[in-house]
Amino acid sequence: MTKQVFALSGDYGYINQIETTAKSILYHNSGAEIYVINKDIPQEWFSNINNRISSINSKIHNLKIDENMLADEHVSQPQINEMSYGRIMIPDLIKADRVLYLDSDIVVDQNLDELFTMDLGDHPIAAIPDLLYNNNFNSGVLLFNMPKLKETPDIVSQMLAAGNNDQLNEGDQSVLNFFFADTYLHLPLKYNLAIGYDFLCNYYPAYDHNYFEKTGSTVGSVIHFTSPTKPWQQFSFGRYRNKWWQYHDLEWSEVCQHAPLPAIFDYQESGQVLILTNSENIKDLEKLVQALPMVTFDIGAWTNMGGKLIRLITYPNVHLFQSTGRPVTDQLIENANAYLDINYGAKDDNFIARFQETGKPILSFDEVNSQIKDAINYESFANDDVDGMVNKIKAIIKG
Repeated sequence: MTKQVFALSGDYGYINQIETTAKSILYHNSGAEIYVINKDIPQEWFSNINNRISSINSKIHNLKIDENMLADEHVSQPQINEMSYGRIMIPDLIKADRVLYLDSDIVVDQNLDELFTMDLGDHPIAAIPDLLYNNNFNSGVLLFNMPKLKETPDIVSQMLAAGNNDQLNEGDQSVLNFFFADTYLHLPLKYNLAIGYDFLCNYYPAYDHNYFEKTGSTVGSVIHFTSPTKPWQQFSFGRYRNKWWQYHDLEWSEVCQHAPLPAIFDYQESGQVLILTNSENIKDLEKLVQALPMVTFDIGAWTNMGGKLIRLITYPNVHLFQSTGRPVTDQLIENANAYLDINYGAKDDNFIARFQETGKPILSFDEVNSQIKDAINYESFANDDVDGMVNKIKAIIKG
């Protein structure tokens, strides 16, 4: 079988993400080799992991480059540094016929044997067309056809020289598209399911280009968390956040054993209730959370949340979804046993009406009712009747 060779690139500030990506690779592709292009990752990190993964015939290689080598390359995004240009150096750094480069904001979620056995023909690289920018590919996943690339002996130096241009819109991605946009092999979307554009396409529909339809109907072999907000941050707005944490939380022994992925966001056994709010002031929310410790409270907002709400994540049954949008809200509606219409201030009447159409219960207090309070599945309690709402939620979930 063709040896699977992967490449990652980053510095010690990204070590947590690099390790998570590496775990996901080896969880599904035992026997693979991973080269980590870096300038400052300690030797012990490599040796300690390699001691643990030798049982699955795998190895992570410490591929050091001079710290000044990429200093002049232009970076165009605040969440990216010059190590993103490490991928450009792969033809000079790795001796293999085929190398799969992955960004380290990626998790691999399936076996990738097919990429190492498919016919690449005369294509120097294979990549996935970008979902937002026509005629470009996204450089987060690149399959290098090394014999073809090496037909141009100075291809790496040419690309690095092009990267010195401070007018590049997308840094190294612009460089790679300049060299290969007309010659790359187009791979299916499942190999770079870039779901980080959720926020952009929610609030700027001109970018959409059927983005939600394409990503919603694709099962990703490679899940890519593009955009500045990432799943390892306290809050992020996109899908598959839990997926990243599942791979992050694997022990290396579990990777080698292909143990079941750990459960993340331990949704309580009793059920889930949903709140969508335009205000951090929500009537008696903490009393309800305390009274129903086995019920998950999913709380969403179209914007960032204030401190009063953020403080509540000290409760394990509270999960916050700030700056949310499709398709996260679609999933929240589907998962909810009931909607709590208990926020003060402006209501999102369209969203509440959408939930009302599911036929599932909507519960409120008299002083915070919305316009659909007369709907058949809408029930309002006296302002001081917290116990009444608690008992109703218990009955709904038990039923």
